[in-house]
Amino acid sequence: MWVPNSQEDQMVRYELDKAHTTVGFTAKHLAVSTVRGQFNNFEGHFEGPEDDVTKTTGEIRVEVASVDTRTEMRDNHLRSADFFEAEKYPYIAFKLSRIEPVDSESFRAHGDLTIKHTTRPIVLNGTLEGRVPDAMGTGGKERLGISAKGQLNRMDFGLNWDGIAGAIPIASHTIKIEIEAEIVVKAAELAQAQ
Repeated sequence: MWVPNSQEDQMVRYELDKAHTTVGFTAKHLAVSTVRGQFNNFEGHFEGPEDDVTKTTGEIRVEVASVDTRTEMRDNHLRSADFFEAEKYPYIAFKLSRIEPVDSESFRAHGDLTIKHTTRPIVLNGTLEGRVPDAMGTGGKERLGISAKGQLNRMDFGLNWDGIAGAIPIASHTIKIEIEAEIVVKAAELAQAQ
């Protein structure tokens, strides 16, 4: 697994580099074409013992109003009561509970996803895309490139609008989640002091 070499029991903090991270999704439109979108405003960090990445926990919070599918009318509809109800439920949250190593470059991220008033378990399949020493002057020890993918049924989270009754849903019920992240690895004490 991609655990840095270090002293036992030292805690590390993994912080998302927002300038080099994308939190995206895809859905089918009328069951024929793929619509891609992303959330432009989000934050997240994780912490755990440096010698045991499986015990890493943390959270990503996404600002619902920042949804961007490159079509303003569709984005406004997604923010409305038909879908996310962004004014009432301004955030989507993913709380990481554990990481399950698959091999030296693959893992499963287990956690709970909350959309609107509903929380459900979800598993994201992840890949370590690369790792380098942090030369960006941010106080990090190293940077990791991570990709993670998963899917959900939007109906399970109260995103129930389907358009015209009895027709093919305008937006598919299956939504694919795609995250491409650059993560700065810091000693937990250093991260908290900043």
